[in-house]
Amino acid sequence: MKKNIILLMLFCFLISCERKEPNFSEEMIEKLAYMHEDPKLGLLPSHYLSFDLYVKKRGKEIYKTNNHDLFSYYKKNYVEKFISFEKFLNAVLNQDYLLDENLDDKYSFKLDQKIQKECVSLGFNRFLKKYSEGNIGKEKLKLNRSIIQKNEFRTIKYLLYKNKYDVGFDDYHDIYYIWKREDSFK
Repeated sequence: MKKNIILLMLFCFLISCERKEPNFSEEMIEKLAYMHEDPKLGLLPSHYLSFDLYVKKRGKEIYKTNNHDLFSYYKKNYVEKFISFEKFLNAVLNQDYLLDENLDDKYSFKLDQKIQKECVSLGFNRFLKKYSEGNIGKEKLKLNRSIIQKNEFRTIKYLLYKNKYDVGFDDYHDIYYIWKREDSFK
């Protein structure tokens, strides 16, 4: 009986670090899906090209990408499975649709179990507070890199991503900053 209760509690904790509403609203998906192909120049860069997007691969790996690369991957491998790029984006970004494993391993990673457990035990708001420091302007936080080990970085970015926060890099000031995803689509 104790084992069942412990397993039930563990399951509840595991799902508490991730919000259940879709990561991307219909409007966000629509904006990400807008791609322009010029007959002479080919696929033109999207306004949202600089956003890191994460999708799941078969084999329990996470793949870091962007909407431009996902569009190319859709055209090459999934155009017959999905009626539109918009439907494809919704599936891979909101419904955890698993992509084939033949994606570039350089951008693939497995989640750090220690960081995942920490997010569960702290809850997301305390997790965010722990890994951020000070505001940059009104809407951005600075990522506290001083407490992050190299092997933890991608998992922290992914957990922020799954909770509707994005992380960007300012190479001029050499800082990573965190902002709410909805602010980028206004």
